[in-house]
Formats: sequence, C-alpha cells, structure tokens
Amino acid sequence: MYEKRLCGVVIPTITPMNEDGSIDDASLADFTRYLLEAGVNALYPNGTNGESLLLTKEERDHVAEVMANVNAHRLPLFIQCGSMTTGETASHAAHAVDIGADGIGIMSPAFFQMDEEALFQYYRDVIKGLPENFPVYIYNIPGCTTNDVKPGLLQKLMEEFPNIVGIKYSSPDLMRVEDYLETDGRKPELLIGCDSLFLQCLMTGGVGTVTGPGSIFHERFTRLYRQYQEGDYAGAAMTQKKIVETDRKLVGIPGIPALKTLLKLRGVIRTDVCRGPLRPLKEDEKRILEEIYAAYCEEEGIHE
Repeated sequence: MYEKRLCGVVIPTITPMNEDGSIDDASLADFTRYLLEAGVNALYPNGTNGESLLLTKEERDHVAEVMANVNAHRLPLFIQCGSMTTGETASHAAHAVDIGADGIGIMSPAFFQMDEEALFQYYRDVIKGLPENFPVYIYNIPGCTTNDVKPGLLQKLMEEFPNIVGIKYSSPDLMRVEDYLETDGRKPELLIGCDSLFLQCLMTGGVGTVTGPGSIFHERFTRLYRQYQEGDYAGAAMTQKKIVETDRKLVGIPGIPALKTLLKLRGVIRTDVCRGPLRPLKEDEKRILEEIYAAYCEEEGIHE
C-alpha cells in the first residue's frame, strides 16, 4: 500500500507567512505547485526549514493538509512529525496517516539531553501507533537537537520496526554516513542534509539529499541527480562544485530567512516573513542574496 520513498532531491519546505506572521495559504499552495513543476523528487514539510517548532500543533497540521491537497499524490509526501513531546509527535504522525501522506520523518526532541534508551522509547511510542507498513525515516540533526541517533541505535530501531526504512542525517560527517550504511542488519535508505556532500553521499551509498536551497536552485540539484543516475560522474562533479560555491556564499546569512528571501526573488511567495525569534534580514544580506540569485540565473540561462 505504501510504496513511495524519499530519494534524489527532497525539498524540506518552508512555511510562507503573511505580514502579520500567520500562515499564507495562497503562497503555500503556489509554492507546492512550483515544486511540482520543478522536477524535484519529493516533498518534506514541517521540518527545520518549515519552522515547525515555532508553529502550533494546529498550524503544522494545516500546513500538511494544504500541501497534501495541492500535491494530490503526485510527488512522494513525507510529513516531518517530530516535536518536543512524545504525545504531540504521535499526534502529528497519526494525522499524516489520516491525510494520506506517503510516510513520515521523526526528529528527536530538542534541548533536553536523552540517553539511548530514552530515545528508543520515544521512537517506539510514536511508531507503535502507526500502520505496520507505514514508512518512517528517522531525522537526525544532532547539531540542533543535541540528541544524536547513533548507528547502533538506528540498527536497533530498524530491527524492532520493519517500517523504519531510512534516515535523514543533517551533519557534514561522511564517516558517520559510512557507519550508518555498514550494518549487519537492513541497510537504511540514507539522505544527507548537507548540500556540499550531495554527490559524495550518493557515491557512498546514500539515496539523496534533503535540501532547502534546492527549492530555489532546483535546476542545478536535479541536474546533479540526473547526471549521477546516468553515470556522468564528471558532469555531476562539476555540478557539485557549483553547488558548493553557492553554499559557501550563503554562509553567515540566517538560513530560513535567506530561503524565504530567495523564494520571494524567484516570485514564488509573497513575503519573506518568518516566525519570531527568527529575525528579518539586513539590507546588506539581502543584497548578497540578490547577487547570488542574479549570478545563478545568468549561469543557468533563467529569464524571468
């Protein structure tokens, strides 16, 4: 029944907002339609880039519903359900099932340090309420949550729950990628959350990237994945170099406000408003983004 998976260029979607900080449904629908036409491989709402921990439970469910309705099962849709409590995470997971999502991602709770047993119990208590074949990806972003899902814990979880199919790992550590993939049990479908390691992840045995900038620079990201699939490794390496160059230029500019500013420049959303305490960008930061986007359009032959 649940056959779709995350692979290739997966977009962790932003949450467009009105000037007053409420969710902009029209822009959210436009953003979804834009991604449907962009050639990306899957949608991943309510993750880090979606400002999920700054949204209410009701807002997160609403975002998932809007995207599910507009997507209408065309692209794989996996809802990120992790929150600060086990109960809310389980509620988001059940809601994802109800709205017809293809699967979910589950991030560890943040801030409070947990040992391996506590993390195992958290994932167990969420997953046990799901249909047994409903696909789950563990979302490990230890730099933000402080709670690292290590290879041994992932293997233990995959042994216990056959519907855990993989992991999204958001850290620039290729050695850890190798550790996840070198297992005596089932091999996880691994996606990297680091743009500069997209090609390296694929060549190591991963299946794709989860990339916020890929929503703006999708021509480049989808080209790399296509080149890799076709065996054009030299071409993929050249494309990866371009991705890294842009990645370096974005360093120092707050990530989520930058994504919204770039999507506004591309004409996809109406405002670059973020939920506090995320701050608006300064004028010099916006000028840098304008230069990055103009250079990208020139290199890719985009005329808008």
